[in-house]
Amino acid sequence: MTTVFINYRRDVCAGEARALFNELRQRLGDASVFMDVDSIALGRDFRTALQKTLASCDLMLVLIGRNWTEVKDEKGRARLDDPTDFVRLEIETALKRDIVVTPVLVQGAHMPDPERLPP
Repeated sequence: MTTVFINYRRDVCAGEARALFNELRQRLGDASVFMDVDSIALGRDFRTALQKTLASCDLMLVLIGRNWTEVKDEKGRARLDDPTDFVRLEIETALKRDIVVTPVLVQGAHMPDPERLPP
């Protein structure tokens, strides 16, 4: 069974992620699509659940909105530059595990320049 992991930044494109999640669940089935807020039970360790899912998924869809590379933390630093940022960690983990990572551009976004992406 194919498992699709939806990677997104809540403050950029939560609505688009929700719509994609619902559509994919209808087409592929509930067990085949992972989205953090719906797929991790309350009280479970978030990091452990993410790592377990990433270990078994086949495809990661990375939703990229207009300001995806520009989102800042409370100190004004780009969140993608933070090695503990969940979006970055999920993408890095998928790439290390040779999981297919596919960008999904939403909100009229353009593909970010490679130098704006994490290493």
